[in-house]
Amino acid sequence: MAPCRIIACCGQMVVAGGLERMTFEVLRVVRDRGCVSHVIVNGWENSRITAFAEDSGATWSVGPYRYPLTRRRLTPRVIGRMVVEIAAVSTHLLSVSRGIRPTHILLPDFLTALRNGPALLWLRLRGVRVIIRLGNAPAGGPFYRLIWKGVVNRLVDRFVANSEYTKSHLEAAGVGADKIETIMNVVPRRPRSSDPGPRVPGRVIFVGQVIPDKGLHLLLDAIAIVRARGLEATLDVLGDMDGWEAPAYAGYRDRVRARASRPDLAGAVRFLGYREDVPDLMAQAVVHCCPSLPEQREAFGLVVLEAKWSSTPSIVTPSGNLPTLVAHGVDGWLCARADAEAIADALAFFLSRTQAQLAQAGAAALASTADYRQDRFTAAWRRVFSTTGEGDEPRP
Repeated sequence: MAPCRIIACCGQMVVAGGLERMTFEVLRVVRDRGCVSHVIVNGWENSRITAFAEDSGATWSVGPYRYPLTRRRLTPRVIGRMVVEIAAVSTHLLSVSRGIRPTHILLPDFLTALRNGPALLWLRLRGVRVIIRLGNAPAGGPFYRLIWKGVVNRLVDRFVANSEYTKSHLEAAGVGADKIETIMNVVPRRPRSSDPGPRVPGRVIFVGQVIPDKGLHLLLDAIAIVRARGLEATLDVLGDMDGWEAPAYAGYRDRVRARASRPDLAGAVRFLGYREDVPDLMAQAVVHCCPSLPEQREAFGLVVLEAKWSSTPSIVTPSGNLPTLVAHGVDGWLCARADAEAIADALAFFLSRTQAQLAQAGAAALASTADYRQDRFTAAWRRVFSTTGEGDEPRP
């Protein structure tokens, strides 16, 4: 692999979720073959992102990401701010590019492409390849089809989807199949102990952003239902409960806390906050639950892969790509609906299993990780960033 120089535009990143982790895993695997990376972050909430950048071996700088891009409540002032935002962000990218002389630009989402649009057009004319790695599937509808087909498609050389679900939505948005490839995620790197301890009877675990579309409120109601049925059930919640909260979700964390304090859940829920020892906590649980709402349209479901790696079965809802990640009744459970009753039935299935049955489900979950091999991920991404058109075997 000939040396390459990458600028990753990560100014919209705040949380340390699956999209963010996989973006920096990409930079890490290409670094091992000689690529140099520089990351642009925002100046107001970047501590976790800069930590990821440094761990991947990248340098970083702060970009002028200040105002949101929106299609709602458009006033002359809002439009003016967006124009200034695009001009400032694009100018900054060009300034950084003069020093880095990139061979590639890596984008993690379509809004970043729009913010950097003028700069991307210029850089492409100068021979720089623009790659967008999609952790979320494009939204549907005429407006977004216009944005993806008419704007983003003109700014990007290569689209990399994290699942066939994401790829199908890209094609539906008007992006040609010849510009898209699928590289599935791998288990993210986290601290893991050799002996995480025994599984705790009745323990359920949730890992993710504490936002409405992730469905934690449904899981809390489901835990209350199975406890009312006489089954032992406790819940560990791993996700930020303090600090910055997006304005669109304001108050949700407080409502979740209030629900957990009601008598039917008293003492049954632990809010553990943001944690990096996820593998150990997964391994102590009987079952993992990913109760995302359909509108979340999960493009992959990285937490399910983390649960598999810890030999823990997962309960999932019919949201996006999640149904493809579990074998129903074997290494997990696919709920028929995203509601508390359906989730409670799934919880009851696992919480009433014997230790031998749970071990069998856990073993099946671990065995299924063979479909998400690190060597395939590494080889595929090295081909994407190759400046010679070559990469490593094996092909995915």
